[in-house]
Amino acid sequence: MSVLTKGSFSLNLGVFAVQADVSDDDRQCAWELYTELCTRLSLVGKSSDTECTSFDGEVLVESLDSVHRFFQEARGIMRRFPVGRLSRDKDKHLGLLINELMVSVLRPFLEKWQADFRHWWDTEANPKLSPFERQKQYPNYNEFLEDWTNLRLLVRELMQVLVEAYQLTNLQCS
Repeated sequence: MSVLTKGSFSLNLGVFAVQADVSDDDRQCAWELYTELCTRLSLVGKSSDTECTSFDGEVLVESLDSVHRFFQEARGIMRRFPVGRLSRDKDKHLGLLINELMVSVLRPFLEKWQADFRHWWDTEANPKLSPFERQKQYPNYNEFLEDWTNLRLLVRELMQVLVEAYQLTNLQCS
């Protein structure tokens, strides 16, 4: 599997390759990425929701903040595990996969939805409604959640790739 695709999102796995001999640094880098993904409800959804379609109990503006904060954490992982430190060829480094995730999946999602939703939330949404009822009034709510569902499904597939490739413990996430 060289490309993961869900809806309008694609993640090219060809940018990294796993050698038979995985170093402890390789595994640590993969583990840090995996735990950042796994512990963010905004990126993986609820573990009991196999289709990633339930946004019950989520305040979407806060979940968007979590997706955005992931960028900072992912950059930190890339800095802690520079190309020369990992055993992988520099053109197949796990950092390239992290960058691909940010550039090809998360950034397009945020560019499409974050400003529009926040603008609507701040200027047009009825502040007298509860946050859960309020966000359902967003004019593009269904399309927004469809894209978010696809993002979550793709991230879950990526996490499974990390578990298998780096022999990580598969956690029950969010």
